[in-house]
Order: sequence, then C-alpha cells, then structure tokens
Amino acid sequence: MTIIASLMLSSTLLLHFESFLLTPMGCCNTGVLNSPVFQKTEAWGYLWVLLIRGVGWTTWVFLSVAILKYSNNSVGCSTKGFEMGWNSTMNRTQTEDEANLVEIDCTGEIDFMGKMMTPSTAIPFTTSIGVILSCVISPIFGALIDRTEKRKLWTFMSIGLFIFINALQIFTTPDNWVLMLALQNFVARIGFQMHVACVAAYCTEIAEGEQEIIALQSAGRIAETGAMVGTLFTTIIGSTILGFGKDVGSTAAFAQSLATAVSIPVFIHAFRKFEDRPALNKTEGSILTSGFVQLYHTARSLYNNNTYVLQYLLGLSFCDGGNSNVFVLFPIYAMLQTGLENPALFTGLAMIVCIPGALSTKKVATKVGIRRQLGNILFSNSVICAVLAGAIYQDGNFLGILLVSLGFGLTIGGTYPMQKGLYMRLIPAGQEVEFQGLYNLFSQLLQPLPLMWFVYCEDEMVGGENSMRIGMLGLVMFYFMAFLLMSFFMNEHAAVEKVKDTLHKRVRGKGVVGEGSAKVDPI
Repeated sequence: MTIIASLMLSSTLLLHFESFLLTPMGCCNTGVLNSPVFQKTEAWGYLWVLLIRGVGWTTWVFLSVAILKYSNNSVGCSTKGFEMGWNSTMNRTQTEDEANLVEIDCTGEIDFMGKMMTPSTAIPFTTSIGVILSCVISPIFGALIDRTEKRKLWTFMSIGLFIFINALQIFTTPDNWVLMLALQNFVARIGFQMHVACVAAYCTEIAEGEQEIIALQSAGRIAETGAMVGTLFTTIIGSTILGFGKDVGSTAAFAQSLATAVSIPVFIHAFRKFEDRPALNKTEGSILTSGFVQLYHTARSLYNNNTYVLQYLLGLSFCDGGNSNVFVLFPIYAMLQTGLENPALFTGLAMIVCIPGALSTKKVATKVGIRRQLGNILFSNSVICAVLAGAIYQDGNFLGILLVSLGFGLTIGGTYPMQKGLYMRLIPAGQEVEFQGLYNLFSQLLQPLPLMWFVYCEDEMVGGENSMRIGMLGLVMFYFMAFLLMSFFMNEHAAVEKVKDTLHKRVRGKGVVGEGSAKVDPI
C-alpha cells in the first residue's frame, strides 16, 4: 500500500507538466505543441487518456510473461520445459537431468475452456478469442457512439473498465492465472476497443483542418509512447531496487500497481477536460446491425470507386496484425524456445527502440519517399521474423534475441509515421473516421490468424523441436502480404488524384464547443 500511495502522489505531480508546457520556459512555442489545437482544453484531455492507454498496455507485457510462467508451472514445466515435467517418453514427474537426457520438451496439457492444450498455446488461443469478440462488438459500439448524447460518459466508462481490470490483475497468482488471462483478453481488451472508438469520434471534432489533426495525433503518439517507455523503465528499475527483478510474478504485480496508481489521478484530470459531443452524423436502423451495414456500404463504395484505398486499408491491417502479434508471440518464443527466464526485458527493449526507429525512418523517407520507405520497413520485418524462426532457436541464444529485439524496435517504430503519412494522402477528406472503422474491422478479422497458426503448430506437432519455429512463420507471411499490398502493388499517384477534389473539406471552420475549451484551464 505504501508503494501505491507513493506512486499516486508522484503521478499527481506529473499533471503539473501540462502547466510547464504552457509557460514561456516550456516547449509550447516549438514543435507540434505550437498548433492552435492545444489552446483547447479537450486536446489536453485527449493526450491524457492516451497516456493511460500507453501505461496500461505496457504493463500487459510483464503480466503475459508471468501468466506464461504460471501456466507452465501448473503442469510441472519450467520455462525450458526440462525441470520437473512430463513428456511423451516418461509418464511421471522427472528430474531436470532425466529430462535433459531424453531431450524432449515438456508436453503437459491442461483443460483450458474445454480444450486440452499446452501452456504455450493458451495465451495466443485466448488472445484470438478476445480479438474475435472485439471484432463483433466494435461495429455495434460504434453505432451506439454515433447516436448517444453521452459520448463523454461512454468514453470514460470504457477506459475506466480498462483501469479496473489492471487493478484486479495486481493480485495474479499461480492459482488464479486462468481467470486473470480471461479478464485480460476478454474484458479489458473489449473495454480498450470501445475506448478506441470513442476517442476516434472525438479526435476529428477537437481538431480543425488537416494540420491540427496531424499535430494532435503526433502529440498523442508522443504521449502514448512516452508513457510506455516511462512505465517500462519505472517497472524494471523499481523491481530491481525492491529486490525481485528476476521474479516475473512480483514484477508483474508491481507493474499493474504502477498502472493503477498513475491511471486513477490522470483519469480524474482528463475527465474534467472533456465535454459531451453528440455525434454529427447519426446512423439509422438498429444499433445491433447499423454499424455492420455502414461498413458494408463503405467497402462496396471503395471497391467500385477507389480500390487503391481499399487495398491500402487491407495492407494496413496485415501490417498492424503483424506488429501486435510480435508482442504476443515473441515473448513466448523467447522464453520457451531459447529458455530465457524473463523475455519481458527484451520486449521492453524493442518498445524503447521504437522511438529512434520512428525518428530515423522519417529522415530516410524525405529522400526516398513515404511509400518506398514503408515498403522497405515491411520487407525488413518479414526478414527479421524469418531470421528469428530460422536461425535463433537454441537454448541460451541471448545475443540473437537481443539483436532481433533491436531490429523489431527500429522497424515497428518506423511503420507508424509512414502509415499515417500515406493515410493522410490517400484517404478522402471527411471520411477519415468512416474508413478507420473499416480498417478496424479488417484488422480484427486478420489479427487472430498468426495466433491461430501458432496454436495449430503447437497442437499438431506438440513437443516437436520445430513446432514454434514453424508457428512463427505466420508473422513472415503477414508482413510480406502487407509489403505487397501497401508498397509493391500500390499506385499512389492514382489514389492521390482521387483525393484532390475533397481536400477543401478538411478545413471545416468549426468553432470551439463550450467556453471552457477556449483555453487550457489551470491545474
């Protein structure tokens, strides 16, 4: 409790950083904060809720590693599968020396949701189910947001659910890991997707015109990434000082405590800055069906009139599916295939390197062009995944995992600014949120596929030496498909020509809503 109380105190001090940015000695006269959008209260509320997302998402890395270890221990397996486990040659508890002699990984199975599976398949399996549920619910929730007069309430209910689940997961133990895994992948994930829909609805109404939208989204990316890096360092340093740096369970509990302690005061602060904004375009028909109907009409219109945008959105979904699955499958592969005790450190390293990756790739893009640089990155991702599966598979390959972590960080970090730059060039003005909904549907339909392939390989070749290596090839194919769709086959010139006649719509001239939004309120 002392730790949580001190963290809550420090997190409230972080809120004064906003006041610093608005002073002459701050940085509001340079960079993205120079945009007029940051003279509005809601713009700062937008940044604070993205900070909550960054903190909460980062702590899942530590939690997933802890759950993976608990699941292995539940069937008598160590992280390597060799210490006190069962396998196909010995139907009894065995010593580490005995297991090493037969050289077969632990194949103990558990009854998980009515299905017998190894621990290494339980996490990607439940993640797949959670993504599918989000796919079904997102259009329904999007239609609800289009109609509601209480958008602020739904925005903070959804992020509040995300914070609440993080708080519950402080108490994850070897006895309740199945419940905590279900809460993470079902309840928290759905709350997160609901929140994404709400924030997307707010973004284009807070900002006026293309330049303000870009400034708000760029600052949002900085806020979210900064929160991720800060959470990562605080967790690693704090757990080391407290003496449980190698205990993945205690580290995960510390990370979830950190997320809760920071998120609660930031939640309250952000809530004060938002206003209710009833939707400008209300959908017709049933809430249960109108969202899907709108997505169908959008996809049909693009297929008939602008196939390049449809192709880009599909390629973007393959790209994001690969990026998100890297952070699910890479820790599992690193822990079980190469025997690393705590792969969360390497995943965290990849997240940190995302920042220089984003900065460096923008410089290259100014010379070779956005589309070509995006193609270079996606092809590089495919190669890195192939190298991981093909060359890094022996126990104790510390250097190999380190190099792959650095590679993933540089390339994944570079994808985001390239995606956004190309997105703004290809998407017709006034349809940004509509096409974002179609992209979300594609992304959620495709995202489970690499996870399902990994689970299939583990189930069909259980205990086999190459099962996880073959399972990782799903990521290779995802990145290669993104490369083909978004770069190799993309006719950027033709797509941009179709957008030119709509650019005037981005300057909407919409006034600030509410007197309190005219300037940033004091803290």
